[in-house]
Amino acid sequence: MSKNNMARGIEDAVLSLTKEEVMERCLAGYQTMEHPEYSPAWEKSKPQDFNLVLEGGGFRGQFTNGVLDFFMDEGIFPTTVIGVSAGALTGANFAAGMRGRTNCLNTKYCDYWRYFSMRALLVKGDVFDVDFTFGKMLKETDPYDFNAQFNSPIKLVTVASNIETGGADYHKMGDIDKEMDYLRASAAMPIVSRVVHVGGKKLLDGGIADSVPIEYSKTLGARKHVVVLTQDATYIKGPNKTMPIPQVLYKKYPKFITAMRDRHIGYNRTYKQLVHMHSDGEIFIIRPQKPVTVGTMENDKRKLYALYLSGYEEAKRNYAALEAYLKEAPI
Repeated sequence: MSKNNMARGIEDAVLSLTKEEVMERCLAGYQTMEHPEYSPAWEKSKPQDFNLVLEGGGFRGQFTNGVLDFFMDEGIFPTTVIGVSAGALTGANFAAGMRGRTNCLNTKYCDYWRYFSMRALLVKGDVFDVDFTFGKMLKETDPYDFNAQFNSPIKLVTVASNIETGGADYHKMGDIDKEMDYLRASAAMPIVSRVVHVGGKKLLDGGIADSVPIEYSKTLGARKHVVVLTQDATYIKGPNKTMPIPQVLYKKYPKFITAMRDRHIGYNRTYKQLVHMHSDGEIFIIRPQKPVTVGTMENDKRKLYALYLSGYEEAKRNYAALEAYLKEAPI
């Protein structure tokens, strides 16, 4: 079966399920903290000397969630995970060793307005209802293991965009419970999110300044670099059609406006560079094998679960090659 046919087969199989059946499968793959046998996935494995770089993309990050759950199942853990936007949110769960959590939450809440919706923007002023998504959900309804993250051997770096400089802000997370605003800033989408004020900086979505921070990853000194992308090889980003809006909203921040205007240029250049780096054995890429039809805002549970499974299967397909890459001497 070809790679594209495999992806279509997964999608067709999932689309035949009911929403309730999808949720049952998602919940079955998520061992919550209340489970008597719960323990962080990293406890039984030693991190390897590589960095993991995670692109964002809203609910397209379901592909990444599948990849990382496969990694946890196989005991593949990096020393550092560098996450951008949705990649930072996924990376936070990965660093805590909470297998299945991101997939389960995205699927469970994709049609709940307080999680991620235009209604939340109108009612709360943010596309995320911050009080729910970064508050009640993490500490009450779906508890996050802050202790496991704090003690994790996997370090998390969040990437945001500094609207005053137009450049990237890379923050090495310590205690997420105390530094939640950096995580929130990384995923704070321009136009539909309020600017996050933290550490004397004004921050928004990291994808504007550095969508795939491979060059930053290289500065950290790891032997290897594994990159998970959320677009297929045919994808080309076009110019931002909403520019008249940020030109008004961020008129006090001309460098950020320039970064938004020129984002597609740097993005497409980076995507081409990554392909060459992968071919030369400098990095290892895992990405979707066909165009992703899941939207940045998606409320179809079946489509989200299908994308998650395609990520899991793509990681499995690449497993032998990834192991070989990680064992090879660095270039």
